[in-house]
Amino acid sequence: MDVTSTGYDVVIVGAGPSGTVAARELARAGARVALIDASHPREKPCGGGVTGRALELSGCVARQLGRAIRTVRFESGGKSASVALPDDTYLQVYPRAAFDAALLREAQEAGAELIAARVTRVVRTARGWSVATSARSIDAAWLLGADGAGGIVRKQVFRAFTRSQISIAAGSYVDDVESSEIVIAFVDEPRGYLWSFPRPGHLAVGTCAQGDETSSAEMRRVTDRWLGGYPPAASRLRRAYAWPIPSLSAADLAAERPSGDRWMLLGDAAGLVDPITREGIFFAIRSGLLAADAIGSADPAAAYARTIRTEIHDELRRAVRFKAGFYRPRFTRLLVEALSVSPAIQTVITELIAGRQPYRGLKRRLLGTLELRLLWKLLQIKPERS
Repeated sequence: MDVTSTGYDVVIVGAGPSGTVAARELARAGARVALIDASHPREKPCGGGVTGRALELSGCVARQLGRAIRTVRFESGGKSASVALPDDTYLQVYPRAAFDAALLREAQEAGAELIAARVTRVVRTARGWSVATSARSIDAAWLLGADGAGGIVRKQVFRAFTRSQISIAAGSYVDDVESSEIVIAFVDEPRGYLWSFPRPGHLAVGTCAQGDETSSAEMRRVTDRWLGGYPPAASRLRRAYAWPIPSLSAADLAAERPSGDRWMLLGDAAGLVDPITREGIFFAIRSGLLAADAIGSADPAAAYARTIRTEIHDELRRAVRFKAGFYRPRFTRLLVEALSVSPAIQTVITELIAGRQPYRGLKRRLLGTLELRLLWKLLQIKPERS
């Protein structure tokens, strides 16, 4: 690895899961790593659900901080179906501040240096990169962008996401509510879904849909209407939030550049989010591991891009194909009907939620349940043209 004479081997902007995992692995391998973030660890406006496969992949010691989820309730068109998860390993909900803090602590213990400052400018130099912050400037041979969908690094090395490439998520934290149930309610207009995830001391409730079809204000109105009919949230203090989530089409994925000359994009900054569930923690952690591994190779940028495209983009493209028809009201109503009567379909869907069932082979797995009447209805619903 080429390094600057007085700087770092790698500078990572963003101390969420992708950045901290990459920093931890690089520091353990002996690299000099600067990790820049002015706000992490902090509570993040998302559900906070961490799948079993993400926890296993992270190698994080924060397992005791999570709340195991045992029931997921699905709602669509006035109907609902409650599905029990088989055990505590399928899905856990974390306060993101606690989960991210545990990963950050591991990175620092490995030797990464945290610079708690805001990045103001990113400049290419003859030997790598110079990153100016509100505290000081950092020189490094490699630049890793892990600073989210609207971060400065993506805008510098590639291009910003357009509104059609993001989902808008907006909702509220609802204080003083304890629960062990997740609720997923499908929304007809605009097409998307609402979630209610229990965290210690509060619920994280929000609604998301494609950014060019809605607004934060509309998503918040949908959330507030649902909360008005949800007894555990009645008369509880609400703290509003909104957040952009990458949600790329197949064409978008084909045009993405995960890496280039001495730079890589990780996690949300690389658009690595499931377009159906909007789950990104697994892909963030995986991209951090892939980046750290690639930097030790003969051609790091090419190695990283190759694994992102063949491993993660392949899975996301399959999700895009399902998404085309997934949020149609007729499909979501039939799905809830199937979940209410079919243990076999319950198993497939819970494994999909937990990340144990990839999109590759999903249709074949559903056909294998032999729930012929329901499956015929579900699988005959054709995707809409985009």
